[in-house]
Amino acid sequence: MKSIAFAVLIALAAPPAWPSAWAASAPLMLRKTPNLAKDAEAYPTLVGATPAITRINRALQAANARQREDMKDCRRGAPQDGYWWEQSVDAPLIGVHFVSLLAQGNMSCGGAHPNFIAEALVFDLRTGEPVDWRKRLPASLLAEPSRASGGAASPADPIASPALTALFIDQSEKEGVDADCKAAFAEQEMKFAFWPDAQAKGLAMRAANLLHWAEGPCSGPVTIPIETLKRLGFDPLLIQDIETGRYQVADP
Repeated sequence: MKSIAFAVLIALAAPPAWPSAWAASAPLMLRKTPNLAKDAEAYPTLVGATPAITRINRALQAANARQREDMKDCRRGAPQDGYWWEQSVDAPLIGVHFVSLLAQGNMSCGGAHPNFIAEALVFDLRTGEPVDWRKRLPASLLAEPSRASGGAASPADPIASPALTALFIDQSEKEGVDADCKAAFAEQEMKFAFWPDAQAKGLAMRAANLLHWAEGPCSGPVTIPIETLKRLGFDPLLIQDIETGRYQVADP
């Protein structure tokens, strides 16, 4: 797997890999982190020393440390020839107000079928905090308080609501989902993860808890387009970043 070409900003060194025109229009830069393993990319860090960037970098370093431990646990429990872990890391959005990073790939700890990797980290560049979609989604898309799950939820936890399910299914049908996936959607209450995507020009939405057989072909992501985001009342600053932000994807 080819390594993602994140720009590296080093004083008095070689010119940055990122095109200079991009750097002039949006100064946020990403610094590549050494791979977790030969075929497993790590989350990068952000270049800068503001309190918000420092907070984000701590979270990214913690995510890398967690994945290293997950890899050790996976390898420890796998037969000698039954382990692998492959992932790439994209930056679907490098904006003025938000940044999103997406780890995706597959891994095996020796089971009959590999597991998919799909983890999105989205941060508010003004505060350095992870985006909590329970606070960012329009109220019309959230479950009624009486139907909300009990206990404290972290910003990374997937979200369920009838309105989100309807939105996901509608967009899946527009993107050509097949009959087997439609059956999978009816199997259980669906939960969703989100990340802004400047390349796709919309909000990516992925079903995070489908049955294993449906996880690959049916979970998405689908892209909620900008016009729909505006109609539903999403944060204008988020929409602005999606419209004007940069992105960086791993080599195929």
